[in-house]
Amino acid sequence: MTQGIKPYNTIALIPILLVITLIFIISILSCSKEGENNNDNHCPVVDASAVPQIVKDSFAVRYPSMTVNTWFQIDSLGYCAYYIQPVNQNILANFTTVGVFVSEEIDIDHDGNFEDSTDTQNPKITRTCECEIPR
Repeated sequence: MTQGIKPYNTIALIPILLVITLIFIISILSCSKEGENNNDNHCPVVDASAVPQIVKDSFAVRYPSMTVNTWFQIDSLGYCAYYIQPVNQNILANFTTVGVFVSEEIDIDHDGNFEDSTDTQNPKITRTCECEIPR
């Protein structure tokens, strides 16, 4: 009597293939989330009508020919004005709630990372959120 190779039970392999597929999908999803910016603490965008007039006036005096694209509220501490200069330079100007200029941040290499371009004696705003420009 010759003994041959026993055929695999394909029905028994289905749960194993499902588990392997599930592990693969989960690993792909977790890898794609690792590359994302995990800073979910963005300052809320506010309508210009919600920004105190003294802050808007302070911006207009400091940047007379510029128009704010987006206003952000920095907690209860101040406001951030996002605008673009004619040379296509993205800038964030920070003001206190009473219109005192705090700092200016410029996105020098258009990578979304702003660097402080001012060396002022004005008080710094210690903020718990970040002004993220719309992309």
